[in-house]
Amino acid sequence: MSWSEVKHGKLVAVVFLVAIGLATFRPALADSRPAGVPKAGESAAIDAIIQRGTLRVGVTPTFPWLNRNKDDNDPWYGSSWTLAKAYAKALGVKLEPVAVTNDTKIPLLLSGGIDVTISAISPNPERDKVIDYVPYSSSAFCIFGLKTDTKVAKLTKADELNNPDIIFAAYVGTNQYKWIPATFPKAKLRGVTGSGQAPLDEILSGRADFVLADAPQEPILKGAHKTIFSIPADCSTSDLNKTIVAHAVKKDQTVFLNFLVGIEKPLDASLRREDHDIGVKESQRSSQM
Repeated sequence: MSWSEVKHGKLVAVVFLVAIGLATFRPALADSRPAGVPKAGESAAIDAIIQRGTLRVGVTPTFPWLNRNKDDNDPWYGSSWTLAKAYAKALGVKLEPVAVTNDTKIPLLLSGGIDVTISAISPNPERDKVIDYVPYSSSAFCIFGLKTDTKVAKLTKADELNNPDIIFAAYVGTNQYKWIPATFPKAKLRGVTGSGQAPLDEILSGRADFVLADAPQEPILKGAHKTIFSIPADCSTSDLNKTIVAHAVKKDQTVFLNFLVGIEKPLDASLRREDHDIGVKESQRSSQM
């Protein structure tokens, strides 16, 4: 055997051994994930997120939990966004916000268009059939009307509103839309498509007498429209439909759900402080307008 043949044989052997080494090492790289993340194969949702390299979250503004940020590189702020960033960090991926509305956030979740909806969401019997929740805050409803609406301006109690002469408006697909006819069956309800804090155009235009919003949104609504009044007068005292505020994932993803709940638990107190601090700042800003 010539020296060139020996060298060629050694080269072939080295290449073969390297190939075996890479083949053995490649699965280890694929399975590499941050500590605490379920192992490959335990959660199809987590496996897909890590393979994609992004956590896709459904976003639509809901004060105080999720707000657009115009003054910073971070496009959103609020406790919901803080928690979503904690999920992404724990998974070792980037956070990818996907715009949703009240009508599309659950269909997109169920179809796989997003992994989590971080738009503020609360349980109801219809949703409970298809999604599971990661609670991180709480709220109640507050009812808003106009002082210039002589038909309702003197009303001060919720139990006065179950009247066929009163018209409510609510975004279709929201808990408010379900809650109004169940609570005020004699009143009329206008369904409105879209999303946001509340369909204020309906009362500003005279098409409705009242709209509902989450109690923490009081300073924004009253700050923007001086003619607005609320029932109760101080929304922080409201006990109307007290409920949790949560993120949501598609049902039957137990490992994924438990992982997200585990991220939220140690942050719970700080997330609620963040809600409070944002509310205080907005109240102070509104009082100076």
